[in-house]
Amino acid sequence: MPKYFFFFLLVPCLCWSQDFSDEDYIYLKRHEHIKISLNDDKFNIVQNISEQGKFLSSKNLFYANVTIPYNNNFMQFRNIDAYTYIPETDKKIKVDYIETQQQFDNMVFYSDDEYKSFIFPAVKKGAETHVNYERLIVEPHFLGDFQFASYVPTKSAKLSVEFPKTVELGYTQFNTESINVEFIKEETDSSYIYTWSANNTEGFEGEDDSEAITYYLPHIIFYIKNYQYKNEKIGVSGTLENLYKWYFSLTEKIDESDLNKVHQIADEVTKGLTSKAEKAKAIFDWVQDNINYIAFGDGYGGFIPASAASTCKTRYGDCKAMSNLLYEMLNHVDIEAYRTWIGSRNKPYSYFELPSVYVDDHVITTTIIENDTIFLDATSSYVPFGMPSSFIQNKEALIGIDKDNFKIVKVPAQKSSQSITNVISNMTLENETVKVSEKRSLKGYDKVEFVSDYIYKKDSKTEEEYLNTTLALGNNKTKYTNISKINFDNKSLPLILEYNLDIDSYTRNIGDKIYINLNIDRSLSGSDLDIKDRKYSKKIDYQFEKQFTTNFEVPEGYKASYIPDELSFDNPNYGFNISYELKDNIITQTKFIYVKTLSIKKDDFIHWNSFIKSLQKAYKKSIILEHI
Repeated sequence: MPKYFFFFLLVPCLCWSQDFSDEDYIYLKRHEHIKISLNDDKFNIVQNISEQGKFLSSKNLFYANVTIPYNNNFMQFRNIDAYTYIPETDKKIKVDYIETQQQFDNMVFYSDDEYKSFIFPAVKKGAETHVNYERLIVEPHFLGDFQFASYVPTKSAKLSVEFPKTVELGYTQFNTESINVEFIKEETDSSYIYTWSANNTEGFEGEDDSEAITYYLPHIIFYIKNYQYKNEKIGVSGTLENLYKWYFSLTEKIDESDLNKVHQIADEVTKGLTSKAEKAKAIFDWVQDNINYIAFGDGYGGFIPASAASTCKTRYGDCKAMSNLLYEMLNHVDIEAYRTWIGSRNKPYSYFELPSVYVDDHVITTTIIENDTIFLDATSSYVPFGMPSSFIQNKEALIGIDKDNFKIVKVPAQKSSQSITNVISNMTLENETVKVSEKRSLKGYDKVEFVSDYIYKKDSKTEEEYLNTTLALGNNKTKYTNISKINFDNKSLPLILEYNLDIDSYTRNIGDKIYINLNIDRSLSGSDLDIKDRKYSKKIDYQFEKQFTTNFEVPEGYKASYIPDELSFDNPNYGFNISYELKDNIITQTKFIYVKTLSIKKDDFIHWNSFIKSLQKAYKKSIILEHI
């Protein structure tokens, strides 16, 4: 579901000062002016954008590359003027070639999003870059946003919006606490002009595994709340009622004809089932297994679902099409199901603080069975019935009840006990080679992640090559044999991986002692954070637990002269416990790791690193064998 919310760079990190002398490139200005006109009940909205940059060095000339996104159905692009100015010679050198391309990724079948790209010519130290252009905003629900900071420092950032007095403008600022934003309201005989400006904002750079930039980037989102027409106030955005009214109007345009085949399939897959839960699961599984997810955006086709009949016939669809198919099939067998709009975790907004199209970017189906609210997202092909997609956990869902009624329900985060990896390993030592027979059980998001990666990333790798890079057990000499997968395609049961390992050069022999580490799996060992330089939280995709039982058979002629003591780290959000037990000639290591949060905040970095360092220390512990 496309949302036209354009940022110049998709990574977060901000800091504030006024000395930019060490920078390679800065914006001297980034100014936007939007003029809203109203002719009867028709809007004419023109956005003028002017940007001027300067190279303070010649080290990073890649800043001469420019990409400008737009969409001809909702935001038409026109009147571009771009050139390089050389102050020392007072010379302008125009950009003579501007390329137009469509935006695609590997999951997109069709998109009407496009971008203009070009390169400023003759750039060098001291050169200035200038670009001016217009966007015609066709759809008033996508009025826009403005960023007070960008990927390089900005000397002057300014947004002004001019609109008639018959129009009410709304706006919400985000993450502007650390900068000084000046707001000016001006009035003419027939209009208002709102202006926001900020000076000397620092640039920002990315951080691994952090939240999306909208969580940190200082920006403003503005929208048309309503307008006056023939003595009537007509709502656009700015209230939940206005937003839902527009969304529902789009659903009224869905082609609901020729549903016989859809209903026939719903009847067939639920035949013989008695409970609503069984029927809902059967329909959900059928859509997951038979409809291929392919993103699609073409004007209002990016917002109005394809017909259920068409999706059923072509066997592909985007999130809207798949949710609409679920909606039709479930309601046909008397299971109450509702169209649902929701934002992914990349969206930091709430419907209550920002009731506009910028809050959500996804569509699912919600069903209620025996007072249990179940969020169904068939675009996630391997998520089991009853679990939401991991990327909508903790997000608000806008559930459409009927034409006039809706409700907001928060999707709960799934508990760590719902995503468990359980590993049983039997180890022996034969002629300095560690041999392992291992059985690995994965359920919940752990299974979803493994299966998804296997499907999309394995490519031409052999099973051994893939497991070697994915599990990374033992050392770089580990060999995998006798690999088997059970329940790979059964979403209801845990995935079972079984394999044998031969690990050469793994033990250390010092004198008559053999040192062997039972931690061939060192999950999270590289997850410590750079506390000195990191500014933003660490995002965690889902809560999980990992349970390991490792049985090591002491070789004949040896005894265990040292077994590590129990080590643990306990925190409400994360921790571990590793203990050892010797019984007869078997040393059993029991290891338990848990993470029960979706984000590590900055004020918790020290505790998180203490957890990881304690785990790393525990991973280094070896048992010691000696000749009897």
